[in-house]
Amino acid sequence: MSMRNSIVSAAALLAAALFTLGAFEPAWAVDFRNPRAQRDLTPALQRSLTDKVSDEAGPYFDEQDRKKAAGKPYVDLQQKFEYLPNYGPHNQLVVSVKLGGVEYDPTKTGSSKGASTGTLKYLVFTYALAKGGWVEMSKPKWEQQALGAKAGEQMTRNQARGDQRAAAIEKARQTKAAAAAAAAAAQKAANQ
Repeated sequence: MSMRNSIVSAAALLAAALFTLGAFEPAWAVDFRNPRAQRDLTPALQRSLTDKVSDEAGPYFDEQDRKKAAGKPYVDLQQKFEYLPNYGPHNQLVVSVKLGGVEYDPTKTGSSKGASTGTLKYLVFTYALAKGGWVEMSKPKWEQQALGAKAGEQMTRNQARGDQRAAAIEKARQTKAAAAAAAAAAQKAANQ
């Protein structure tokens, strides 16, 4: 390679580097006219949103219970909400609230809930804060994440272990309650 070709190549690389760095400059810039709002929800806002979503989610819980009773695949919706706050134009607070769970087929054995299908499903609610109250931005929609058959088998095994643990805890509680009742009866008989 000649000296001239080396210089041209170096100049081309330097120009490309400067051009690339120039393209990222706006990402480093800070716009002080529109400061970023805090993304966390205050405890009061979170409570009011939880109340709102709880009311809206009731029919979805009922629907999943009906599916389970009918022997159809259902989603074991958890009572825990995941909040994803964001800000729209003019720093309007917009929050997506996810409510999710594992999909089970109650006709298959494996746990008290049936066998997992290997799919996680999420119900997503979207609200905006307007004048101190939560306003629904769009109707709730379902999202899903297919993890596969192996993941379904693992989720079923995990649920079965949880069932066994819950049964052992309940048995210990009943044994303790029976012992306490027997001790109370013996104490009462001794006092008479």
